[in-house]
Amino acid sequence: MGNKGPRPTQELTTDDIKIDDEAPSKPASTSIFNKKSKAEVQREKLFEGSSDVQTPRKKSTQEILTQYKFKGDAAAAAAAAKNKLMERQEKLAKMTEQSAELENEAANFATLAHEINKNMEKKWWKR
Repeated sequence: MGNKGPRPTQELTTDDIKIDDEAPSKPASTSIFNKKSKAEVQREKLFEGSSDVQTPRKKSTQEILTQYKFKGDAAAAAAAAKNKLMERQEKLAKMTEQSAELENEAANFATLAHEINKNMEKKWWKR
């Protein structure tokens, strides 16, 4: 019968190791980049079957005036814009005034609360 003792060890070098050139690929569905957000999925469902995507186009001056209900020339549109700007300026001034008043009232309240607190401490010690 043969010799069944321990086999002699064999040393390996880096040349003896076989490495595949291609790494195993992952399925496309598990890729982070291929996952679609919920909004994208909803958009695809909404536009399913629609192939004509409209690109934005420049509108004429008359179309813009009609859309914003200016039935006159550009001067009327400018006057309306100026009026809106003046209204906005008045609202901002009013808000600034109200915030200043609120700030003053808050300071007065804090002062009054501090005075009341001092008076209550004095009364507590007298008891």
